[in-house]
Amino acid sequence: MSVVMEKGIKEKFRMSGYTLTSQRRAVLEALKASKGHPSAEDVYLLVKKKNPRVALGTVYQALSVLEEIGVIDSKHWSESPTRYDLNLEEHLDIRCRRCGQVSEVPNVGLGDLESDIRRNTPYEVTRTMLVVEGVCPGCRGKEPAAR
Repeated sequence: MSVVMEKGIKEKFRMSGYTLTSQRRAVLEALKASKGHPSAEDVYLLVKKKNPRVALGTVYQALSVLEEIGVIDSKHWSESPTRYDLNLEEHLDIRCRRCGQVSEVPNVGLGDLESDIRRNTPYEVTRTMLVVEGVCPGCRGKEPAAR
């Protein structure tokens, strides 16, 4: 992890009252090493390579704490497992409808959409998510795309 990221994470742990345990650090390292937005099971398999004795429940607990204190974010799509993301900056994600892979769409943001929503609703907006789906390059050409 970069020094800046490490300092920010340590500060979030300090302010939250939680401890940056070796298990939580291993989960963070797995998230950083993964491509895209891994599921809890994906993170578990990466952590397990370095620590065969780790339990899946430990990974779920670490992910929960990391999300609670604002170190990671979770992404939810109805027909796939929750995915986790270290990138907390405003960005747009796209999910493959066939294999479930999630990637970031570079150089595209939500623009004024969130502020427009805040101005036009009595709700207190706590999170804005836009679902973008398609077919990834790896799945394209294998079968006709579902509409």
